[in-house]
Amino acid sequence: MDPSEFPVRFHGKSYDIKQFLRDHPGGVNTLKKYKGKSVVQAMNAFGHSTSAYHMLADFKVKDVNLTGEVSANDRIITKEESNKNAEEIAMLEELEARLDWSKPLLNQLDAIAPHYEIWVNSAVYRRCRLFGNPLLESLTFTPWYLVPMFWIPIILYLGIRNYMEHVLCTDSCTAPLSSVQFLGHLVLGVLIWSAVEYSLHRWVFHLDPGSSITLIKLHFLIHGLHHKMPFDGLRQVFPPIPALVLAGILYFPFWMWIPYPEIKFVGGLMGYLTYDMIHYYVHHGSPRDGSYLYIMKRYHSNHHFVNHDKAFGITSKLWDHVFQTYVRVKKLGFSLQW
Repeated sequence: MDPSEFPVRFHGKSYDIKQFLRDHPGGVNTLKKYKGKSVVQAMNAFGHSTSAYHMLADFKVKDVNLTGEVSANDRIITKEESNKNAEEIAMLEELEARLDWSKPLLNQLDAIAPHYEIWVNSAVYRRCRLFGNPLLESLTFTPWYLVPMFWIPIILYLGIRNYMEHVLCTDSCTAPLSSVQFLGHLVLGVLIWSAVEYSLHRWVFHLDPGSSITLIKLHFLIHGLHHKMPFDGLRQVFPPIPALVLAGILYFPFWMWIPYPEIKFVGGLMGYLTYDMIHYYVHHGSPRDGSYLYIMKRYHSNHHFVNHDKAFGITSKLWDHVFQTYVRVKKLGFSLQW
């Protein structure tokens, strides 16, 4: 068997999932024994989501004359469809076919607008072009390492400046702080960010755009494309310049009414940078069982592929507990490996 391939079968159809192995939310080790074999029973036994069946179509081996339970449009027929009527099945069948993925996607979203919520939460293992304009398109890609390169110097500058102004200032202090007090303001800033992180993810990123084409396009740019293409590594961290603008907008009201706002802002930036790096890592990293990041990787996978309306925490589950959107991830008798 060709080592550059990882063929599996699903209801008589062949799929090569080699490129998906490390991104598989259930780990690499759980797939190894299925190389060259059927995955039907495994997918049923381990409770795979509709999105998993939908994504499998992206790995179909073309030009193989086999028969099985796959639609004419290469959409996987799932067990859930036994409970749907003919009209619902027909709608799911043609929904994905409304868009031409070889062309910029953003201006085509009106074609799926009435069913945007269903479409955007049916993940695919692809990349897309958003804009026809090459300059605009280039601005939508952000390698993960640009984020710490941009923010760490800003955090260090603001942190050191405020420490010198409020702690090392001796007799010139207008509002002196001890080192412990300074650290307390930083920690409070991190905590404030964690609440902002949850709030943005739940009430902004997952805001229902309704039937408005403008809101659908805005939602897709901000967060929808991440749910549609959750493994596109160049669109998983927030571009620094828009993030800087958003940070300024969020900072202004805090500056108006809380003490030492700039120190707390530094803590907030530290929290944000941690969030963006953890978010990238839980999609592409290989945490070990028992580690905090292993727990959060499984938790975030649940948000993407099972409970789109719960499990909003990325860096912690704190606010999910507070607002009752916490999800208990299924315990396994073995470790997942990525």
